[in-house]
Amino acid sequence: MDRRSFLATAATAGVVASSAGAAATAPGLTKPPLLRPPMVRAGDKVGVLDLSTAVYDPAVADRVTAVIQALGLVPVLSPHLLDRSRAFKTSVQERLSDLHGFIADPSVRGVFCARGGYGVSEIVDRVDYDLIRRNPKVFLGFSDPTLMHLAIARRAGLVTFHGRMPGLMKFTPFSLEALRRAVCAAEPVGTLPSPEDGNPLRPAYPLRTVAPGQASGRLVGGNLSMIMAAMGTPWEIDTKGAIFLFEDVDEAPYAIARMLWTLRHAGKLQAAAGIVVGACAGCDKSSDASPYGLNEVFDLVLGDLGIPVFSGLALGHTDDTLTVPLGVQARLDATARTLTVLESGVAG
Repeated sequence: MDRRSFLATAATAGVVASSAGAAATAPGLTKPPLLRPPMVRAGDKVGVLDLSTAVYDPAVADRVTAVIQALGLVPVLSPHLLDRSRAFKTSVQERLSDLHGFIADPSVRGVFCARGGYGVSEIVDRVDYDLIRRNPKVFLGFSDPTLMHLAIARRAGLVTFHGRMPGLMKFTPFSLEALRRAVCAAEPVGTLPSPEDGNPLRPAYPLRTVAPGQASGRLVGGNLSMIMAAMGTPWEIDTKGAIFLFEDVDEAPYAIARMLWTLRHAGKLQAAAGIVVGACAGCDKSSDASPYGLNEVFDLVLGDLGIPVFSGLALGHTDDTLTVPLGVQARLDATARTLTVLESGVAG
């Protein structure tokens, strides 16, 4: 699809979105049944867009192209990926146009966010979730796009993928294989591995049991700060009976504690069947605000919930990143420190 055709398709989708945003915030809506997107296959087109912090570095296009082609797929860069307006209202419309255009385009089989940052909060209430449910496609992202994961789950019932984004500076072979297994294969990804480490005595991603035990449930979660940003909104996280995953980056332990206490006060932690804490990069910094380190925070807030909890999985803002299908069933063994995805996130 050329640029002119893409924009025409996106404009049509945008008309639908003008009323869909209001519908998405209407009270009393029930969560739709779970829907899996079709698997992406060799030679399929994948649309890459930016819903968050604007990208102006042309090298991002090269990084995106390298990752998508390494998967055997064909990258399609959105019209505004590197050419977004700095005017707020125009920027919002450009991002919605790129997203709706890819969703409505039958030749595009997946939609990957190029990066995170900030910005999804500006558009989440204007997205056409009915359009997404009518045209299910793989949606990939983490960090700021966590808000899209939550909203899509609530409004479209679609399985989405929490994983590394192709425009980021680092993209390791581990991250590439994790992404391939999640979106390019019909089989469940199974037990999620830890990256190989040259020093087993001091692993880069140490796993730790916070509370022993086993549990099963659907996978929910993402970036902790964005989960907090959704509280009180129509896309607030639903943790009832779920395996709750979370991670964050560059937050002091007391800030992590405050967010977790808020979720506990709201009953979100107690409602979960189990919890997996991702490796929180840059979060174990000392602070005068609280005497507790990061692991102490996890023990204090999560250790007595009466559910299994373990920490350290390579999720989110880590050089090596797992891709996890959100919405499917998984089994957590906090004693053995394993998370096993039992169902495929894609339809074969």
